[in-house]
Amino acid sequence: MSTEKSGDTDRRYSNICGATNNRGDPCGLPAGWGTPGSQKGRCRFHGGCSDGPKDTEHLAGNDFAEGNPGGGAPELNTNASVHGGFGDWEKAYARFDAETQEYVDRLRNCMRETAEEHAPGVPEERREELIKERATLSILWRRTFADTLGTPKEPVEGARGLVFRENVEIDGDTYIVEKANPAFDAGHAISMRKREIAKELSLLPGFQS
Repeated sequence: MSTEKSGDTDRRYSNICGATNNRGDPCGLPAGWGTPGSQKGRCRFHGGCSDGPKDTEHLAGNDFAEGNPGGGAPELNTNASVHGGFGDWEKAYARFDAETQEYVDRLRNCMRETAEEHAPGVPEERREELIKERATLSILWRRTFADTLGTPKEPVEGARGLVFRENVEIDGDTYIVEKANPAFDAGHAISMRKREIAKELSLLPGFQS
């Protein structure tokens, strides 16, 4: 089975499932694997067996369903929100309760003094945006950390651990599948972004000099 890229992007993954897996890579199972009588499309793990919902009456008048006017999810949608580490930081701030927003604003005040002193060349408008982003990301990082803290055998209360274990049924047999908690990757990405902002605003002058 070949996954070699061709010049025709529409046929790029024509012989495999191609759906994005939890590592961000295309699923390498054969196209239509595990679906009855199919040799194309997604595998059974990525919706290949689905022929869509039987009852669509609940979508009537829904302007946020895919293909309907408006498109996308409702503003400030929190469906399927766990830690928010992959979400937009501005939307995350808007979703915070009043107490959390007040805490973020206190963080901003602390960072503002340092940034004004050590990074006077950064325009005020950009400085304020970066300060708010970094303060918001601090909350999101804590949530991703809390989501992954512990192990499957000894998880901290409320944490999901570094690895998920799921039961998957294949041809009548049940298998235990392990996969990494995506919150770990989200936390790493947040940490990298926080470092970038700290460097631009010289928020850690003693370490950056």
